[in-house]
Amino acid sequence: MQIVVHDLAQAMAAAQCAVAEGHALTLRTPPNAGRVLGVGGWLALQNAVATALPSANISFCVDCGGHAGDAHAALNFGARQIALDPSAPGYARIADIAEKTGAAILDGQATLDLAFEHDPAQAIRRAFLATTTT
Repeated sequence: MQIVVHDLAQAMAAAQCAVAEGHALTLRTPPNAGRVLGVGGWLALQNAVATALPSANISFCVDCGGHAGDAHAALNFGARQIALDPSAPGYARIADIAEKTGAAILDGQATLDLAFEHDPAQAIRRAFLATTTT
């Protein structure tokens, strides 16, 4: 399951819920995140979650929208998963770099975006329940 988080509090809530529910989880930045906080900021958030919950089965994806330059920066900073619009100029080159570095380019949309959720843990539990009952 992929969940879009907008800050550290949401990322921690999502990760803690995943641990409590025994699920794997991909935390995903909002689209074009490299333009907002910068790739380094999102990777720092990832490190904070990983440090706080080292046993969690959590991965992290930097969503670069249609910006191949941001995707290249994310890969250079060590991102293991990125999202990049396949129609973005330079996509083939980024895909080649990702393959050579062992990184993945994720397809599709996130399952849940926590942007307007007042209780992230409850929203995540509902999303986990929906994916296990379908």
